[in-house]
Amino acid sequence: MFGGQGRQYVAYVGLGTKLKGRVEQHLVRRDSSVATGVSAVSLNPDKVTEVRWWEHPDFGKQDVLEAAELVVLDVLEPALRSRGGITDRAKQLYAEDEFWAKMTGLFDGDPAGRLVIRTLPQAWEKIDELEERLKNLEVNLNPDGT
Repeated sequence: MFGGQGRQYVAYVGLGTKLKGRVEQHLVRRDSSVATGVSAVSLNPDKVTEVRWWEHPDFGKQDVLEAAELVVLDVLEPALRSRGGITDRAKQLYAEDEFWAKMTGLFDGDPAGRLVIRTLPQAWEKIDELEERLKNLEVNLNPDGT
């Protein structure tokens, strides 16, 4: 999750198998441990401006996913890190040069997806833009006004 206007910063890195649910938990319901303010450092959902995610075929294996999260924490250097117990196998993978290179290449590259979260003024501006485009389409489809 990224925050900031103009110059963005990495606010939080986490992992999950169901991205929609995690985003909803953090930004809509706001009931995750990182969003409720129960720790010294927390995520302010109102300041999140973008969500990006990366995918890899091996992320279906829990130890690979955990090790990849350790790599992305080093690569992106988020302001907030949330990580519980790491398996020994994940620690071993994290220490392997080949794994490190593969994951660093992945996280240095473009994400598999991105969700831009607009502020309310940005949303109103976009709605105005879309209404203007719709009006222009209507005029072009019915030039005689019928």
